[in-house]
Amino acid sequence: MESIRAYRFDNHFLTYTVLYFLLLAPPRAFQIKINEHASGGELAKFPTYFVVAVELIVRIAVVLILAALVESSMGNTLYETYRIDVFFVSLVVVGMVHSAAFYLAFNNQPAHQVNQLTLFLYRCVRNCGYAILSGFISIIPVLIWNWDHELAPYSDGFALKVYFVTAVSMALIGIIEAKVMNRKPLGTELKHAVFSVQST
Repeated sequence: MESIRAYRFDNHFLTYTVLYFLLLAPPRAFQIKINEHASGGELAKFPTYFVVAVELIVRIAVVLILAALVESSMGNTLYETYRIDVFFVSLVVVGMVHSAAFYLAFNNQPAHQVNQLTLFLYRCVRNCGYAILSGFISIIPVLIWNWDHELAPYSDGFALKVYFVTAVSMALIGIIEAKVMNRKPLGTELKHAVFSVQST
């Protein structure tokens, strides 16, 4: 079996863990598959798409638990007024689409054989998802300003304009990045090892 290279996030375990459970980092289904096969785990008996689904369900559950904790700490009124639920729903949807794109792009063949068009399309999907989420970060100063001036969070529509400008700008930058960058996404270096396992 081909040796498995270390993740670039291995020296930043806490950061990666947070990004992973917030559905921002790529799925690790291929590594899970390898680990389960090595340890004789139950998931080794199932196809990769099942492992992807189980992994995604666990990650979504963590996000929903976090959403419930935020709501309980803020109170239902503030939670709904600031539309925090929209952020968490977007986080889950983006995570689901990202995981599906990751699986479809890299499951049919080893990562080093994936063509450039597939890589480009995957990166576009991933980066557009990140753009959707980055828009939420951009409106935080606007919401703070409105709160400080005792204004309703979205009363003048400025926050929504800032969101859309940021999201569209980041999506365009993401498409350019998808065209320029050539390195394989995190986790795909394990795909050849998965093929080796599945062939045994």
